[in-house]
Amino acid sequence: MISTEKSTGCASGAQALGSLIATYGKSRSFLFVGWFMAALFAGVGLFVLWLTTRIGPTFKFTGDVSFLYTVGFGLLALGAAIALVFWRLAASQPAFQLFDNGIRATGPAGENIILYRDLEDLYSFFYGGIGYRAAPGAPWTFIGSRIHRFAELSERLSSLQIEHRGEALYQQLRTGKPVVFRYFEDSVAQSKSMVATRNMEFPTFDMILSADQLQIGQKSIDIARIADIKTNLWTEKSSIIDVDGKVFHKIHPSSILSFALLHALIARLQQAMR
Repeated sequence: MISTEKSTGCASGAQALGSLIATYGKSRSFLFVGWFMAALFAGVGLFVLWLTTRIGPTFKFTGDVSFLYTVGFGLLALGAAIALVFWRLAASQPAFQLFDNGIRATGPAGENIILYRDLEDLYSFFYGGIGYRAAPGAPWTFIGSRIHRFAELSERLSSLQIEHRGEALYQQLRTGKPVVFRYFEDSVAQSKSMVATRNMEFPTFDMILSADQLQIGQKSIDIARIADIKTNLWTEKSSIIDVDGKVFHKIHPSSILSFALLHALIARLQQAMR
């Protein structure tokens, strides 16, 4: 990982990244929703306050007028609070740039650059959002719906990781060296499918891929015997099926870090065996 703060190392980092592909900033639709909600509450509050000036022969109000003032100013305050919350959420989200060889995130926490070939862990939240890091112990960077064209960015990042890191890992497998993928316990992934918090401080376990076998815990399966990897969104399970139609292993779809990369490598190894 190339990690930079302020201007330190920016020139060398930019050279390693190559040419710019695309830039992804804050989502205008996200801000629009927030500002619309804020304007709606504030508008109703102003209307209630305006009603206090019309109390008389044409508008009769038998209750305590202080109630109208409380409601009016309360709605104004709520509108201001909503506008502030949405503004702070948008401001806290980094901007992302995809280059030929890596991704750069810039935001309040500084600048973070990772080459695709060094991007070990890519986590896909089950109901949207992704997080990535260069290696265990490195800080996570998160991309969510507050980013403009989030779906395009997440799909491109996954594809570029498969292209660059996938090639590096495939060459490693060809030399006889195994590749390690990490995964969370199903209970962790299931909890994040219900409440997508950004707390990733959970233990991970190793899934070892070699040129001819996939090992998960104490069991293993020959690469040639893997027939399919099926995902059922209703049951939130991904199943590795062998050539006899039996389930070798079941796991939550978002438990495996860089799951798409693992799938692509298995497919490439099988293609090379034919």
